Amino acid sequence: MFNLLFVFMMVPLIGCMFAIMAKRNDSNAYFVSLFTTFSAIIASLLLFSRINYIGDGMQLKYSFLWLESMNIILTFGMDIFSLLMLLGIYISFAIGLVGLPEADRKNKTLQVMILLLLWLFTGFFAADDLVSFYIFFAGMLIPLYMAIGLDGNIRKKSTLYLFFLYNFAGILLLLFAIMIAFRFYHGNMLLREFSLIKMPMKVGLFVWGGVCLSFISRIPIWPFHYWISSISSGIKNPLVYIVTNLMPLTGLYGFIRFWQSAIADSMRAYVPIMVAFCLLTMLFIVLTGIARKQFLYKLFSYMTVYYLMFLLAVVLLSSIFLTDTLLMNIGYALFIFLIVNSSLVVLDLRLERESAIHKIEYKGVLAYMPKLAAVFAYFVLIAIGLPISSMFWNNFIIISALFNFSFFIGLVVMVAILMISIALLYELYLMRDLQTYATNNIEFSDLTRSEQAFFISIILILFLSFFNPLWFVF
Repeated sequence: MFNLLFVFMMVPLIGCMFAIMAKRNDSNAYFVSLFTTFSAIIASLLLFSRINYIGDGMQLKYSFLWLESMNIILTFGMDIFSLLMLLGIYISFAIGLVGLPEADRKNKTLQVMILLLLWLFTGFFAADDLVSFYIFFAGMLIPLYMAIGLDGNIRKKSTLYLFFLYNFAGILLLLFAIMIAFRFYHGNMLLREFSLIKMPMKVGLFVWGGVCLSFISRIPIWPFHYWISSISSGIKNPLVYIVTNLMPLTGLYGFIRFWQSAIADSMRAYVPIMVAFCLLTMLFIVLTGIARKQFLYKLFSYMTVYYLMFLLAVVLLSSIFLTDTLLMNIGYALFIFLIVNSSLVVLDLRLERESAIHKIEYKGVLAYMPKLAAVFAYFVLIAIGLPISSMFWNNFIIISALFNFSFFIGLVVMVAILMISIALLYELYLMRDLQTYATNNIEFSDLTRSEQAFFISIILILFLSFFNPLWFVF
């Protein structure tokens, strides 16, 4: 068990080393990335078969002594939730790699940064102690910043710098909080032990405030969402876009791991402020998304609304309704959420590239790409919540729990989801307008057979999840 977990964590790092040794200006590094990603998917499925579904806490643990003089032991482990998140991330990476344009496949530096990020994601979701959790949390920023700078098509470099500084501030806040906590607990500690540290009230509020703000720095919350939304709207590389929009998941996961009932008690006075900003951001980002013409910005608005809905569920329901069952509902919903978003990003950027080649607007382009249109429409229907995947039932349970907690909060969340769903449907309608290019003799490049087979397999996974979310292992 321990060896399998260790190998599982090392797969992306080994792939990164092979990518570094690949020649430049060819696709060798790309094929290394593709092979590594699918190997990680297979390894994660093997780990699923070794985890007890009803087990409590991290399982399959692997520990080793890092700094003996400071008594720092790094501990890694897996549970169903963290492994489900990693599987969703791996599939998202695979979708991004398959949808990568030919020119970007030869960018060796980008492939190295992507594989490094894959390793950091793996370590972050496997970390069970405070030091390793922080190392991987902080380590993600540099390769992400480089990937965006290399192939992000960011016009305003000042926005990229602000994005870096904003996230770097969150890293420093978490570091300061950990250093203060170490004064009251000598040596490294498991994540679940952090809430048991006895600290004076004022010190505890400062520590927990730093922890929460560090995770919030990864989630696009008003008024600091601007740098994140500006970065996302400018990215035209599907893989970089997917990776960038996986960062809020790390902030959400941090709240899930740290926000115990004890934390909720110490931060009770500040919870309404966080909730108010979440609800305000939801409404603001939805209205902004509706006003924008880009489908990717609407998709970013959709992602933000759902990330904030999951955050509200964790923060508000942690001490009341957040049972293991509800937490797994959040996990199942996030798993489908990641796959659907990644697929929509790849397909939409494919439409934009085709439109750019023929120098036309991409409204109506789906009418001339029937295979892509069918796949694209299916993912949009899942995204808006129609009952064709397990995401429908999981979101229904989460929203119902929010309504039970507060009718007003549940209503705002429901309105935001409804508005952005209508915006996505309307955009789909415009893309299928048969009259747009009826008089033009334009030939569009539809999905190839291999691309059709790949997306059909993704659709099959989502369809079967409607009956049993973990049908592939249980």
